[in-house]
Formats: sequence, structure tokens, C-alpha cells
Amino acid sequence: MKRDIAGVVDNPLRVNIATTLERERARRGLSHMHMAELFRTVEGERLAYRTYIQTVRQKNNVTLTTLQIMASGLHVSVADLLAGGKKLPEWAHQLDENAIRMRLAHIIDIERKRRTLLRYKMAELIGVAEATFMKLERASGNISVDTIAAIAKALKLDPATFLFSDKVPPSTDLPVSDAPGGVGSHFRVP
Repeated sequence: MKRDIAGVVDNPLRVNIATTLERERARRGLSHMHMAELFRTVEGERLAYRTYIQTVRQKNNVTLTTLQIMASGLHVSVADLLAGGKKLPEWAHQLDENAIRMRLAHIIDIERKRRTLLRYKMAELIGVAEATFMKLERASGNISVDTIAAIAKALKLDPATFLFSDKVPPSTDLPVSDAPGGVGSHFRVP
């Protein structure tokens, strides 16, 4: 995605994430430094302050893994961060980063078949290299919000909500959180 003169990328997902982080920071009455301290990995390491502040400023291309860390620290869902306050189905709040990768792969597969496109043509349509498309299709790799937004734009879908649409037919059982921000059980996505 292209940057404007100020270095900001026109990506509504970046805006939603920054807005949600700021809203949560204000609600909790925390400084940026204390807010960043909430974000720890499973191994107990903190997410870098720079990563947090660049995300709030919409200057970095945050990944699903980083969003999962932030969501866990805030006790919200990854969907809450991506949707930025838009109303979502209840099941969407239970999806973890892996389930979102699988859901994106399912949506891409549905769209490719609906459009009767070969894989390399679908990769061209969504603006990624064929190797990247294969990773997306297999739900592997650490997908960035810029890639998600670019896919949505290419498919003429709302980037904030297309992953959580009830209109997408179910796929297989997907891993989800037991509670917002945690990883655990499985359930069938509507």
C-alpha cells in the first residue's frame, strides 16, 4: 500500500487499530509507556514500545501475531482491533490469529472459485506474488494488516468486516480463543 506525503498508508485497518488502542488507553487512564507494558508475549517478553507507538501513529504494517499480543494484553479480541468499533457477530470475537488466517484462506478460495480464476490470476488480482498467495491460501505466514486491506480492496469488500461476515459459508473447525485474547478450543465458524 502506498504512503502519503506524511508517510501514512491509507489503510482503514491501521486507523481502526490505532483508534481502538487510543480508546483503550484513555479508558484505562494510562500513559503510552504504561500501555505498551501491557503487551507481553507468551514467553513473557514485552512487545517493543516502538512497535506500539508506531502502530498508534499508523506508521507500521502490523501483523496478526502482533495484533494477537495486543489483543491478549487488552483482553479484547483481534476482531475488535481490526473492526475498530464496528458491530460484529458474537462468534467473530472468539477468533484468534490462526482462525483469522484460516478464515482469510477460506474467503480467498471461495472468491477464486467463484471467479473461476487460476491461482496465479487470483494472486495478480489481489496484488501479491504467487508465493505469497500460496502462503495465504495455506493460512501460513504472518499476515499483515496491509495485505488484508489490499485483498479486501481488490475484492471490493470492506476491509474491517469482510473477515467476519456471516455471508461467507462455513469452512472447517477453526481454532478460537476461550476468551478474548487467549487461544484454546475449536468451533465451527458460521
